[in-house]
Amino acid sequence: MEELTVGPWRRPGKDRLYVNRPGAKGESVAWLDCRTGVVTITNREYEAAALAKIEEWCRTCGRTIPPRTVKPNAGPTRQPVRPPQPPSPPHTPSLPVLPPLTSADDLARNRPGAGLQSMIRADEQRHKWLVRVAAKLVGDSLGGEQRLKGLAGEEIVGGLLESLKPAGWKVLHGIPLPTGADIDHVVIGPPGVFTVNAKHHPDASVFVGDGAVKINRSSHPYLQNSEFEADRTARLLSRWCGFDVPVHPVIAVVGARKISHGADAQRVEVLDAALIGSALSARPALLSPARQEQIYRIARHRYVWSQLGKRNSRSR
Repeated sequence: MEELTVGPWRRPGKDRLYVNRPGAKGESVAWLDCRTGVVTITNREYEAAALAKIEEWCRTCGRTIPPRTVKPNAGPTRQPVRPPQPPSPPHTPSLPVLPPLTSADDLARNRPGAGLQSMIRADEQRHKWLVRVAAKLVGDSLGGEQRLKGLAGEEIVGGLLESLKPAGWKVLHGIPLPTGADIDHVVIGPPGVFTVNAKHHPDASVFVGDGAVKINRSSHPYLQNSEFEADRTARLLSRWCGFDVPVHPVIAVVGARKISHGADAQRVEVLDAALIGSALSARPALLSPARQEQIYRIARHRYVWSQLGKRNSRSR
């Protein structure tokens, strides 16, 4: 009699061993339900040989199979049964090609407030030379009060985040985006990636609730903006890293007199900037050190952020 072959077959809720005749199209002559031990004979002519093959496999498979019970198939003596072929493995998209990192493209060189500093310098350059000299002599700035206040807030938050570095965290500042805006701070550590927005509101009363942040009762779309920033950062870094990168949105408020929260839970963490180091460190770890390093290698590259919103990056 021809030599029979065996082949395991698994699907959700099913765990079987098929015994087949030889050849690429060999029909099934029996199969074993590995969960119950029931053997179904589909070709009685091969019953003895099939049972011998099943017993041999059970002794050497390294698994505990229930005692075998033979169940003849109610169908014809010869019923060709072939287990479904396993699906092809899913296509893994290739990763984009990262150009060599130059000092000009290394965002790790940015100081806190780098983005706002560039905007302030651009504002100053719009004024005539004589106006700029006069402003410098009297100690005045041409950058605008709101931008100067924002810059002070980013510098304070950036300094607090720098204190995480001795513990192995990675901190980037002033991440430029193709829209002309920037991300104030990107922090990478065991709990994942944090996009940190610095908000400078000296002596203000801040309330977080009802889907908004209210500064002295005036509502601001800080939550929606922070969520959008975190979501697109997660998509960008995940595409370049080849795995899902967890990104958490955070708003660090500088100088507020009081910060209170409503009963509704918010995805965005809004906190006093002075607490940001301990708050981030208290999050549960989600990333291995190797993945943290990989994310940092990608995130520090200016070219990566220039591809935000683009689909056709070069792949490898």
